[in-house]
Amino acid sequence: MVPDRAELGEGLRAGAGDVDRALAFLADAHILVLDEAGEIRMAHPFSAAETPFRVRTPGTDYRANCAWDALAVPLLLDVDGRTRTACPRSGAPIDLSVADGCVDPADGAVVRFPVPARRFWDDIGFT
Repeated sequence: MVPDRAELGEGLRAGAGDVDRALAFLADAHILVLDEAGEIRMAHPFSAAETPFRVRTPGTDYRANCAWDALAVPLLLDVDGRTRTACPRSGAPIDLSVADGCVDPADGAVVRFPVPARRFWDDIGFT
């Protein structure tokens, strides 16, 4: 669960203004993505919102923003992980897994990048 601004302030013993400034700084540095209310939406590769990319690991389940991030979560945490999702175009099931630090490619799966990487932050919620 992702803490909201009030919980961050309480846990850090910081005022609301300090928390808002810190979150804005992290968002400007592309560390976080904030929603319209200023709450954390993404901390790549993790998602605060429900997505079709639930990453199951031995200890905890996480939400990823996309297929690419679903592979990054277990690699970042140095654990095995599996994400069962579906192709957004055809609905065909896709099983992504990471074991012993290696990606086990799904048969026939393709990760598509709809925009060049240099433009990801133009609309990070889309990419």
